[in-house]
Amino acid sequence: NKVKIPAGKTAKITLSFSEPKNGKASQFPIYSGFIVATPEKSNVAVHVPYTGLKGDVRQVPIMDTDIGFPGLAMVANDNKLAPIPDNFTFDFTKNKPVVQTRLGSHTPNFSIRVFDDKKVFQGYLYSDNAGPASMEWAGRQKNVDDQGKLVYSNWVWSGKVLPAANATAPVTLASGTYDIVVAAQKKLTKGSYPADFEIFDMGTIKY
Repeated sequence: NKVKIPAGKTAKITLSFSEPKNGKASQFPIYSGFIVATPEKSNVAVHVPYTGLKGDVRQVPIMDTDIGFPGLAMVANDNKLAPIPDNFTFDFTKNKPVVQTRLGSHTPNFSIRVFDDKKVFQGYLYSDNAGPASMEWAGRQKNVDDQGKLVYSNWVWSGKVLPAANATAPVTLASGTYDIVVAAQKKLTKGSYPADFEIFDMGTIKY
């Protein structure tokens, strides 16, 4: 196709691309190429690269569920992780629950939310070792560290929450039963909770 652009002027050109037939949209393959613009009176062509992603980017998985994340465990005074027994009551002195997360892809918003036994939101989990589990943006975690160990996050909890994302200090919840929910916002969404989030209900914690 030819486009005539007078000297010293500009022109707006709109191009449309179709996804290639090869590659499964569920695997989100990346395709790329370039546009060539060749001046009529010159052999110096201009190359404009482009790239695209096949599939709906809003459906790209955030949490690394393929290897079992997120998870819920407990830690005792010996700092060893162990499964939580059925009908267990924590005392937050000898033992504490631990929420384990691993991000396989970046997310515009990551949080761990705490609800009471009536499903009323109490706040964002505040971890003893990692601080507030409420982030405006969280990046993908690399596979392994320098020692070859899998990289993931442990959020040790002792009953504290941030009552709001902009709160400056945590508060301690009264003894009771609480539901722990891990939430990661899907890409290219407005961030409406829970519709625009990956939601993982981790079950209840009693103390």
